[in-house]
Amino acid sequence: MKLFGAEHERTLLSFYGDGAAEFDSLLRSFSAVLEEKVVPLSLALDQGKGTIGETRRVLFEQGLCKLSHPGGYGGMGLPFGVYTLAMELAGAADASTAMSLGIHNTVADAVAQFGSGEQKRRLLPSLLSGEKLAAFALTEPSSGSDARSMRTKATKDGKHFVLDGSKMFITNAGEADVYLVFASTGEGHGAFIVEASNPGLKVGAEMREKLGMRGSHTAEVRLEKCRVDAEDSLLGSEGAAFEYAKKLLDSSRIVMGMICVGIARTAYGKALTYAKGRELFGKNLSDFQLTREKVANAAIEMDASRLLCLHASRLKERGLPFTSEAAQAKVLATEMAVRTCDAAIQLLGGYGYTSDDVHRHWRDARLLTVGEGASEVLRLVIASEELEREG
Repeated sequence: MKLFGAEHERTLLSFYGDGAAEFDSLLRSFSAVLEEKVVPLSLALDQGKGTIGETRRVLFEQGLCKLSHPGGYGGMGLPFGVYTLAMELAGAADASTAMSLGIHNTVADAVAQFGSGEQKRRLLPSLLSGEKLAAFALTEPSSGSDARSMRTKATKDGKHFVLDGSKMFITNAGEADVYLVFASTGEGHGAFIVEASNPGLKVGAEMREKLGMRGSHTAEVRLEKCRVDAEDSLLGSEGAAFEYAKKLLDSSRIVMGMICVGIARTAYGKALTYAKGRELFGKNLSDFQLTREKVANAAIEMDASRLLCLHASRLKERGLPFTSEAAQAKVLATEMAVRTCDAAIQLLGGYGYTSDDVHRHWRDARLLTVGEGASEVLRLVIASEELEREG
């Protein structure tokens, strides 16, 4: 299956008009490289037979993390929506690699938005190029969706902060060179850049028995009297980090939604190929009305999810509020991906249930109905935003 299809060409034209041709060429080139260098390695990653560093390097070399960042620090200054479409293609090629880069780029976004001039000069070029890998350390063993209740503490000690606490389910943990750690301070919450080499930062054993996203690295991160220089490490203002996290997660939710559109497209493509070639009662499986209903439902939901993700992206590009739209996009896209992958398993029958190369897409999609804001919590966010707008 070609990762970049006619639907992308039409979508670019619809959303970006005169700029569509340039973006079309860029994304086609990106797609071709993914098809050649990432897709063939994807199944092995899920089976624990490959290393994500190889596929991640391909995405870095293609400039994935540079797309939407300004040019002063190595970025390309392209619209955020173009980046999200690239993330859809990456998700279609390999979900674990796409998620790893999506989380990494959230940290780069944090530095770009809230970092000092010195922090940007020191960190952004290496983050955008892939010279350094980042991890986003917000979730804790006892606080996921309720981030305000985090127990990790940052205590001021002269020109330093001392961090103590634990973070859980951290993507890229153990591989990352820098960690963006959120902690409670006397002024509210702070966000701290912590180098992996800091002796007070310790990474637990990798979580290998995950349902999906098996190619990515996930582990607990512990802060034990982790001493950091306040000027070098504190991102933005002390006390403002909870608001920073909300803004970062709004953008990240669009990205995770687009990754799920990519996951769904891959599962859908495999199901279509099988249905066209599978004979049943003298006809192809694709000729049956119930099969066609599954195909139609998947096509409707994938297109709707992509368009809602791009709508939220365009609001972000124009500096307009997009919290509700980002949450809507993630809920729709992630739940759509689970349904579409489940339908693909059903169409392939026993092959769908027993083949890693089919059911892994369902397993990958399932994580993203939980991570970066569980669907239940995001429905509360959407309702609050909508009620406030109508108030």
